Amino acid sequence: MHSINRYVSRFTALSTALSIAFVTQAQVSDTTAKNEDIEEQQIERLVVMGSPVGTLGLNNESSTASGLGLNAMETPATIEIVDAELMRARGYTKLSDSLANLPGVVTGEHPTSPSTFSMRGFSRGQITVLRDGLWIGPSTMVMRPQNTFNLERVEILRGPASVLNGIGSVAGTVNAITKTAYAGMNNGTNLQLGYGSHNSYHLGLGNQGELDENLWYTFDVSRYASDGYVDNTNSESNNFTTSLLWQASDKLSLKFSADYLEDDVGSYYGTPLIPANDAKDPLGIIETGRGEVLDGAMRYNNYNVADAYAKSDQLFLRLDADYHIHEDMRLQYTLFKFDASRAWQNAEGYVYCTEVAGTCNNYGELQRYYGYFILDHEQDVLGNRITLNVNSTFGEIESRLVTGFETTSLDFVRSRGFRRQVEQTPADALDPYSPQPGVYGQRELRGVSPTDMTTRAFFFGNALQLTDKLSLVTGARYETLKLTRENFNAEGENENSGFKRDYNWISWRIGSVYKLTDDTVLYGQYSNAKDPINSNIFLVNNNQNFDLTDATQFEVGLKASWMQGKAETTLAYFNIERDDIFERFALDSVTNVGGRSSKGIEASTSLLLSDNWRLGANAAYTEATFERSANVELFAGNTPPNVPELTANIYSSYDNIANLPIEVGASIHFVDDRYGDNPNTVTLKAYTLTNIFASYKGDNYRVTARIDNLFDKAYAPWSDVFYLHQDSPGFIYANELLIGAPRNVRVMFDYQF
Repeated sequence: MHSINRYVSRFTALSTALSIAFVTQAQVSDTTAKNEDIEEQQIERLVVMGSPVGTLGLNNESSTASGLGLNAMETPATIEIVDAELMRARGYTKLSDSLANLPGVVTGEHPTSPSTFSMRGFSRGQITVLRDGLWIGPSTMVMRPQNTFNLERVEILRGPASVLNGIGSVAGTVNAITKTAYAGMNNGTNLQLGYGSHNSYHLGLGNQGELDENLWYTFDVSRYASDGYVDNTNSESNNFTTSLLWQASDKLSLKFSADYLEDDVGSYYGTPLIPANDAKDPLGIIETGRGEVLDGAMRYNNYNVADAYAKSDQLFLRLDADYHIHEDMRLQYTLFKFDASRAWQNAEGYVYCTEVAGTCNNYGELQRYYGYFILDHEQDVLGNRITLNVNSTFGEIESRLVTGFETTSLDFVRSRGFRRQVEQTPADALDPYSPQPGVYGQRELRGVSPTDMTTRAFFFGNALQLTDKLSLVTGARYETLKLTRENFNAEGENENSGFKRDYNWISWRIGSVYKLTDDTVLYGQYSNAKDPINSNIFLVNNNQNFDLTDATQFEVGLKASWMQGKAETTLAYFNIERDDIFERFALDSVTNVGGRSSKGIEASTSLLLSDNWRLGANAAYTEATFERSANVELFAGNTPPNVPELTANIYSSYDNIANLPIEVGASIHFVDDRYGDNPNTVTLKAYTLTNIFASYKGDNYRVTARIDNLFDKAYAPWSDVFYLHQDSPGFIYANELLIGAPRNVRVMFDYQF
């Protein structure tokens, strides 16, 4: 783990670097009346207690969608914004919570890839995760359950977005935006306290304000911890964010920001599948071709070792410069540094023995000998971005242009180890109903694989207002990638299975928005993306072909505000195709599974039915399929894992009951059947969760009691394909699935002053 001295020294070096860089690079800001209105809204937000049923934010500007200052109505794409007030009102504590109730989204909490997602028929590394608008690595590496208290908002852009954000943007982009200082912000303090089932608690303290006439700051610290609903699965997360903004002149501003996170996501890897005839309490939440079930009598047992961990610490430092060249021209420069250490030590794979073979010595025992696995990540990222925004008019055509250049250098070292030489012992076998965890024991290193990635990109985007009703939005990106991978064995000898590859590619998009009325628009978009295979690049060896993937999307939709602005609705149809996808199938390698396509419909609406009654709903229908490709036909015709055909969510709340400041509400969350594996032999059955809440609101405080999973439904939320049916006699590794959280009761107190 990093020491604080290491971070202080890096901060000093980074601050000096920006000071030097800014002599030749500057950044501008567009000071239009529209942005002034946005700042006024931000200043007032500190003393507003939000509702759990939010709006769709169609008039809100999204920094993720274009970089052109367009709001959601002006953008030919599906955009969703979950702001801080909505997250607090709904009791969200971690980043994945903010996405779980969006149309078509399924979230996973497996310790190997905490807070991973399925969206529009794709998952894991095919969804890009940004930190404050910046790419810091493949999503399966960098995604952690960040505390929502430290976030200003989360923005979700659906569909391919390589033009904007580079590598990996096929199904969508998730941008986690931390709280940050802005000019004119009020002084204020936020306090959040929460306690709930399983000894879970959440603490948050934030302070913001003006230090001097031209100097503003933010400071937010939070902690989340829980004993977990499964035995011996304690988790915790500590998050600290801060920012300092200096308005050096009317045209120039400088901002420094820092985000530090340390966590341990817990050690629950799943509950083993067992034959139905052996189960004491079959839950009926899965179906398999082998007649297996998940047993309710094993639901709260943890089969990991007592000294297991899945922890990380990371530091994100950023310096921004804004320079107003003039009213219609803005130059921005960003320098950032991201460092992370991650470490796993677990007995992560368990198999219920149905015969005496391989490492199984007795029928009915759980065997985990091959499930012992250690993994360490050391990641360092250094990046620069410079952009120029120009607003202009050509005759009667208004133009908004952004162009820029960015570089990123990523150094990543992956060390891993699993059992090959350590002898099997009786402690490797467990009683399924009364497990004795034991300890990890001797660590056996398999090897170390350093990887270097250097990217360079030129990009532009443009929005032309061709008529009062019709606009055209375009963009393109040229990107290069230099990739070097080496593999060393446990003795430090080069295994000569590494490689060097250079890539270059162009991504582009074109879209249009047509205004039917002042409050209703139609839009369409076509985008093309090429990029190297996703984060599984860290598992590929030199004997495997991994050229550029090719992804395209077509999307059309409608966005409308109606009922005199009291209702908002969005509707979208999409079609995405991607070729040459790699999936992990073994401890240290991946396999090309061919192409993948998806199409579907997504709809969302939010209504203020009366002064006191709010209603929100969304639904999504998705058809996703593995396709034959030029390289492989392995799973052609099958449905990818963790992709439901249908999802639906309903939120409703009613306040001022009996003229008292009381609000009550409920939500229903439905997820359809999903396959748990690529061969489609395991089905995770559909489930419906019901949540209720009641809150008492004062002028600047709120006390909320909520019950999640009111009816205590058992369900299987997510599957990691590598941990299913990996149980051949020669390698008895894993056959398990996660069981979702039971009923959970929480009380939250929010105070703002």
